[in-house]
Amino acid sequence: MRNDRVAAVLASAARGILGDGYTPEIPARMLEAIDHVATQKERNQLLTTLRLLDTKAGALALTGRPVPMSWLTMPEAEAVIQKWTTARLAGQRRLAGSLTAIALVAKYGEPCPEWQEFGYAGPLGPPPERGPRIESTVIDSDETISCDVVVVGSGAGGGCAAAVLANAGLDVVILEKGGHFAERDFHHIERRALHEMYLYGATLTNTDVTTRIIAGKCLGGGTLVNFAVAFKTPDYVLREWAEVSGIDAFVSGEIEQSLDEVAERIGITTEQSAPGRRDQLLEQGAAKLGWHNDALPRAVRGCTQDAGCGYCGFGCRAGAKQGTALTYLVDAAEAGARIFVETDVRRVAIENGVAVGVEAVCGRHNLRVRARAVVAAAGSVETPALLLRSGLRGEVGKHLRLHPGTAAWGFFDEDVKIWEGTTMARYSKELAHIDGGYGPIFETIPLHPGTWATVFPWYSAADHRDLMSKIGRVSFVAALARDAAGGRVTIDKHGAPRIDWKPTIEDNRRITEGVVAAGRIIEAAGATEIHTVHTEPISYRPAPGAHERWADEVRERGFLKDATFGSWHQMGSCRMGIDPATSAVGAENESHEVKNLYVMDASTFPTASGVNPMVSIYGIAHRGAKKLAERLS
Repeated sequence: MRNDRVAAVLASAARGILGDGYTPEIPARMLEAIDHVATQKERNQLLTTLRLLDTKAGALALTGRPVPMSWLTMPEAEAVIQKWTTARLAGQRRLAGSLTAIALVAKYGEPCPEWQEFGYAGPLGPPPERGPRIESTVIDSDETISCDVVVVGSGAGGGCAAAVLANAGLDVVILEKGGHFAERDFHHIERRALHEMYLYGATLTNTDVTTRIIAGKCLGGGTLVNFAVAFKTPDYVLREWAEVSGIDAFVSGEIEQSLDEVAERIGITTEQSAPGRRDQLLEQGAAKLGWHNDALPRAVRGCTQDAGCGYCGFGCRAGAKQGTALTYLVDAAEAGARIFVETDVRRVAIENGVAVGVEAVCGRHNLRVRARAVVAAAGSVETPALLLRSGLRGEVGKHLRLHPGTAAWGFFDEDVKIWEGTTMARYSKELAHIDGGYGPIFETIPLHPGTWATVFPWYSAADHRDLMSKIGRVSFVAALARDAAGGRVTIDKHGAPRIDWKPTIEDNRRITEGVVAAGRIIEAAGATEIHTVHTEPISYRPAPGAHERWADEVRERGFLKDATFGSWHQMGSCRMGIDPATSAVGAENESHEVKNLYVMDASTFPTASGVNPMVSIYGIAHRGAKKLAERLS
């Protein structure tokens, strides 16, 4: 009965948001999205609000009329969402934003008639029959096992560390929170893939709901669902890391050696970066301005570089993306490592200040792993949450960096189809040097209708449907900011992660200048209208002096409020350093607080990498695992 009331309110809200695009399946999909929300407190708050909206008293308080939300007509429900969108109270604006986002993904992230109307083909045929290259286990009873090293996480950090350790002759167990997916499982339906393969169903945000946190949750972690960009850590970043951390390995050549070995294993190349139309526009715009542009290095072998490549964020059907499921996890398994999936590690077992294993749950069953060493490699959100649940404190969870992404987007007089083409093929580092290497770089990524629907501003159901009808002619240039803001990961009373992060004044200035420059790129590429990603976008049509006037307005408003970011890169929340007062783990990745507990993922970064971080993660894990193998052997 309680969920029936929630579903009735969601149906009313969805009718107001989607108008004639509403279908009866939408409320159940929205409820499924709410079930993925990270913290029980946030889920309960939203569900309680929705139930209140179906009472006269609650409706009066939240809508101004004593009429339960489920009783409203479509125009009345639309008027409520419009009222909340521009409300003075932040809570009402957040409620409108949350409901609008989940309704739009529920609509456009699943097959619907509108796909054909705006030229979205959806999945390009059925997935291939190819199954997994490695075996994994889902436990079906309580178990206790022993090993030399238990590795929590299977992405760039965990997968690489496990392979190095197993190849050194150590008995390794790998625990992955997500499921095991192979080519035959890549159905390429956006909403379902987001829920199945991404952390918290891609619903995770920071506490003020201004930044959407995107990370993988599957065997292979982010390397299964990312866009294969493979930058080595820039020299100026390594120098800064050495200075901040006091660790000489960043500049002695030790990390560089690991980066080189990793590059060979994962097949880094610029020879398989043929640009689709989206990347061609970035390249053309930058070239017309006389700005730097170049092919992106990618970790691929045999990439098709065709329309289907743009679906690779839901799994690479060609088996070309060289994530850990096709590289390091294969190496680890061939060396005898055991892999367990759908396994949520709740705490590190610690005895007398020494890590002796982990405790995990798999559905209704418990898994205990006894080990000589524990490697936490669950990413910059889940690793600090695990350590905090295990009683660590100190600098754990602090110094979080997010690479907040925003963009200038626009309409073109041609079909672009931003969901097609090589995942990422071109970039520009024209402004990367500013502020000592803290300037943004410019990239573009494939985005599908469910996600892009949340980028378009929502003013009314009809207005948004009109924008969606033009989605095929949209393109954008993203400004990837290297943030200096020190965010923090904490946990709630149930142990779920909470992310506190806000840009500093200097971050805001760099983000703003990045968007201003991105606007120049897409105007030079031929955009006929250009917009920011604000709740109320700042827009212009190219004309003499128009960009300058737009830029002035963008600088005046900035991005400290009324703006949303996307973060595909989380870093620094258990950072390396020789001083326990400013870092969580030492020069060889061991916790300052607990012996035999190691961290080998992006959370160890002393500061933001400034480029896509995958290879930097690999490098740190590769070196750290070699050190650990020497110690245990």
